[in-house]
Amino acid sequence: MRNPIIILLVIAAPVAAHAQVVFPADSAYRPLRCGNMPMTDGLADTAGFLDDLDVVGDPAAAAGLRASDATNLYLRIRLEADPVSGTLQASTWGMEFNLDIDTTNYELLVLVDGIAAPPVVSIFTNTMTTLSNDPNDPADMPAVQSYPFGMNGRSVAASGSNFGGDGDFFLDFAVPWSELVPLGLDRDTSTRAWVASSASQNSLNGDFACHDPANGAVSLGNSVSDTTTGDPNEDTTGGTGRLEGGGGCAVSGNAGLLVLALFGLLRKRRAR
Repeated sequence: MRNPIIILLVIAAPVAAHAQVVFPADSAYRPLRCGNMPMTDGLADTAGFLDDLDVVGDPAAAAGLRASDATNLYLRIRLEADPVSGTLQASTWGMEFNLDIDTTNYELLVLVDGIAAPPVVSIFTNTMTTLSNDPNDPADMPAVQSYPFGMNGRSVAASGSNFGGDGDFFLDFAVPWSELVPLGLDRDTSTRAWVASSASQNSLNGDFACHDPANGAVSLGNSVSDTTTGDPNEDTTGGTGRLEGGGGCAVSGNAGLLVLALFGLLRKRRAR
């Protein structure tokens, strides 16, 4: 008699296989902004999130940056220490993106996951809010798509930046526009972002840029970036946070706010 064959099915995000990403030059990266200034974050300002989990930045050396080309959106986080020592450390880092005018929730998360084996860069949606105004609101599982960190991520020395008296590092990670656009983040999409380190594999719960813990607990509302666009090259605000001109542009005035509000409500409707 034949031995029975047991088939195990594992539900997980597909891991895309493709060539190693070629990251752009430093000069291509543009800073995210908070309060009309480049995104900042203090040294060792969050207990338990130090060294490679310590997001750092000042007006001359932004904590969070982005670049873009025809294929990818490139995200960059400035860290006090190297997150890669032989292999990526067992933590996570990422950016959450708001795609409507309600900054008490986010709709998209791009996460570098060093807890996973092997490490990955993952894209998550967040269609169901369970923790309002909380950056630790869990994203939908599983991830929409994942990419090997060895292909879509890297750690490089941050030239000219030495918070804490020693050299800092950039954690760079790339995700393709072909995946982001169907999820609602296009080049000219109005968006705001959150930048942080984390210990979670589907949310952010660590050291947040644009937030000083001395002023109270972090929330989505008190740590969000200024308004920008999906592609930093499409942002014509000059740091004012007001989108104007350009293709696909202008969300301005009451009519624009109404359109965005209706869009956000439609995205958040729950199945009955």
